[in-house]
Amino acid sequence: DRILRLDTPTFTDDTGCLDFKKEWIPEGVLNICFANPQPSVTSTARNFLSRSKITSVDLLGLRNVTAVGKNFLSGCSSLVSVDLSFFTSVESIAAFFLTDC
Repeated sequence: DRILRLDTPTFTDDTGCLDFKKEWIPEGVLNICFANPQPSVTSTARNFLSRSKITSVDLLGLRNVTAVGKNFLSGCSSLVSVDLSFFTSVESIAAFFLTDC
């Protein structure tokens, strides 16, 4: 399986909110990696990777995230592995977090 390694500031707005949608995943990519430390990323946008066909996601680079938006990875029926060890800084998680996976 192909791995997509992302430079997260490319998908971050000026408030530090990371937005990444399933439409931005190239054909054939099943694994997403946000592995490089990204101190400026402090939250995830609504529908972050929701309803995508990915099988695994590495979120270790998002250690400074304090707020997780609605529908975070929801509807990812093929998702087998997600590393949530970055959640040590999270203060709030919106509705439908990892639902229907």
